[in-house]
Amino acid sequence: MRARFGEVRSTQGAIAAILLALSAPALAEVPAPPGGGFGLPLDCPADIACTVQNYIDHDPGPGWRDHTCGPLSYDGHRGIDIRLPTLVEMRRGVAVVAAADGEVLIARDGQPDRPMREAGPGKTVDQRNGNWVAVRHGDGWVTTYAHMLKGSVAVRAGQRVARGDRLGLVGLSGNTDFPHLHFAVTLGNRLLDPFTGQELTAACGDAAESLWSPAAQAQLAYRAGGLLSAGFLGRQPTHHEVMDGVDAPAAIAAGAPALVFWTGSWGVLKGDRQILTIIGPDGSVFMSAERVLERNRATESRWIGRKRRSEPWPPGRYRGLYRLERQVGGATVTVIDVQREVEVAAD
Repeated sequence: MRARFGEVRSTQGAIAAILLALSAPALAEVPAPPGGGFGLPLDCPADIACTVQNYIDHDPGPGWRDHTCGPLSYDGHRGIDIRLPTLVEMRRGVAVVAAADGEVLIARDGQPDRPMREAGPGKTVDQRNGNWVAVRHGDGWVTTYAHMLKGSVAVRAGQRVARGDRLGLVGLSGNTDFPHLHFAVTLGNRLLDPFTGQELTAACGDAAESLWSPAAQAQLAYRAGGLLSAGFLGRQPTHHEVMDGVDAPAAIAAGAPALVFWTGSWGVLKGDRQILTIIGPDGSVFMSAERVLERNRATESRWIGRKRRSEPWPPGRYRGLYRLERQVGGATVTVIDVQREVEVAAD
């Protein structure tokens, strides 16, 4: 299996396992979701950007389209992926919580947290989902929560949970290369898109009714791209380092072998214009570079900088600027506009 705009397919087997355990028949109409709408399945701190990187695929062919007809999905994706920026935030601990009152149907733990690029894709349901939980809410409604942190699953099968109760922590278990929660909603034998209340066969862009509560809908407003991380280093980072999370230092020695400003972003599109600039302590442009993206990318890392030759770097405060611009309806829209600073200290 290959990754498309995001991670590889991860929970089709999970849905099948859940449906085998359910006796509620498929319904012709979608009733109101429990509790007036599903709540946000993450208790995300205000200082961490928890964003949807991949939505459900509504394209019946070999391509993919999210519910807005945008590209934030991949072929056959059967849930939504709410990601953390990097492993740095994952290690801090972000709770996965029940989206509505219900009874735990399935609870699995014990799978390691490691990127699929290293471990290879799992073959069984549990290997694909990693550490995961399914909650039955009555009237045929079931929600699933996959890829949680090893040892964090806090519930057991048969246990009653209330909306907002902690189920575990966001992790890197199962078929994934970035820390996120894969969340899915089923009703009887149907998988529904929580943003539209429709099945996967529904055409993208159709008017529909969200299954989210008003508060969750507002928190999960559609975003086509954003920043994962940015900062300075005294060396060039690799792409995997940027994606996994780099601890940017507050200061860099004047004798450092290089002075580099790096960025990581998600959801960049063909035609996007990236501009990276470093401003030196005297206010002049130390270095600048820009380019136009030639294709869509689920994640993107970029850096600019210089290697030190002989003289130490001039001491003082350096600023790194990253701007991502996109053409939307003939207008230029700023998707990312961020600044980072670092102090170069004399040795």
